[in-house]
Amino acid sequence: MKEDLLRSLPQVSKLLELYKDKYPEVYAKRAIKEVLERVRQEIKEGKRNSLEDLHTLVEESIKRRVQTQLRRVINATGVVINTNLGRSPLAEEVGQFVKHIATGYSNLEYDLEEGKRGSRSKLVEDYLIHLTGCESAFVVNNNASAVFLVLNTLASGKEVVVSRGELVEIGGSFRIPDIMRASGAKLIEVGTTNKTKLKDYQIAINQNTALLMKVHRSNFYMEGFVEEVKPEELLTFGLPVYYDAGSGMLIDIKKLGINSQEPDFKSSIQKGIHIVSGSADKLLGGPQAGIIIGKKDLIEPIRKNPLSRIVRIDKMTLAALEMTLRLYLEERYWDIPIFKMLTYKASELKRRALRLLRAIKKALPEVEVYLVKDFSKCGGGSLPELSLETYCVAVIHKKLTAQELDRILRSLDPPIIGRIKEDQLLLDVRTILDEELKMIPSLLAKAL
Repeated sequence: MKEDLLRSLPQVSKLLELYKDKYPEVYAKRAIKEVLERVRQEIKEGKRNSLEDLHTLVEESIKRRVQTQLRRVINATGVVINTNLGRSPLAEEVGQFVKHIATGYSNLEYDLEEGKRGSRSKLVEDYLIHLTGCESAFVVNNNASAVFLVLNTLASGKEVVVSRGELVEIGGSFRIPDIMRASGAKLIEVGTTNKTKLKDYQIAINQNTALLMKVHRSNFYMEGFVEEVKPEELLTFGLPVYYDAGSGMLIDIKKLGINSQEPDFKSSIQKGIHIVSGSADKLLGGPQAGIIIGKKDLIEPIRKNPLSRIVRIDKMTLAALEMTLRLYLEERYWDIPIFKMLTYKASELKRRALRLLRAIKKALPEVEVYLVKDFSKCGGGSLPELSLETYCVAVIHKKLTAQELDRILRSLDPPIIGRIKEDQLLLDVRTILDEELKMIPSLLAKAL
């Protein structure tokens, strides 16, 4: 039986003839080889006794290969700044500007006035100075790089004092103690997990202390018997104070109606903090980048550090960051997608959910759908205490479990990423873009 099946397997060239006119040969050939090898192994292991599904397997494999690995997805999870799904989506205008810059040449490192080599970081420095009131600014590829560069430049071989309750870990196993060790700085822990007082810093300071570092716990919060020192209180010791503000909030978003205790760049600078860093793709709503702002005499050595070239920002990210900062400059906050999502009124979300529910019902009368009131999250290691009232559409299929339904939706083009709660697949309309709401019913109709 095994030998007969193995002999029945068609040659790669014969299968390729069936698909080469429908799909690019480079993908079809690789897919056919992969499927034949897998089927051959299954026959040898006694796990297969038929070749009936061979052509289906080949076609599915080709379709997967034809698609790019990085793909646009529909975020129906309700997590606004979703790290796994690319964090903050960019404004349409920002995306258009990135395309404009990326598809031609640019003055990335060319001073148009002087007619000579320029600095790429300077292209956004004036925006950051104007928006935050800082003396100088520098940008790198992410906030982990920003933290490393600050510590390496200002404290390599010296001591940095940090509260024990702020030795945090964020996504990707990025830990403050590890990055400090790699930078060459020596970590001096003070206080306890839940309580750190000003005198704890005072006791730890000596002639080898280079920085007092404050780390914002952006991805969790503590309640109860807790105490911490505010970053501006550390200024009393006359040493440079570095504040890793984490989520990179540029302005006080409470004025946008978002209840937040998150530190923003502008207020940190106004309080006199010497150097502040944060991410650009979290509560700033821009591309992945690390922003460093503060006193000029501290920023300039960072800019000149040879390692800054290793973590420098690329032209497409710079384009996205500049245009996002222009939206702030023009006070066009509602054009930044995350602010629109975070400030949806419950009544508007209910209207959106009902519109989606009716459209799915019309496209798929046999599928059960109903409205669910739930809560969304900000995500991305930002505003962990914030629960946002939202509305979802629950999709129930008679023959499929929520997990099976979820798997099917993830295989669509574009994939729909929902969330499973209490054995129900929920589509949270808070994070679904307007044009995507119209797409979902037809996508479901094709799949189910």
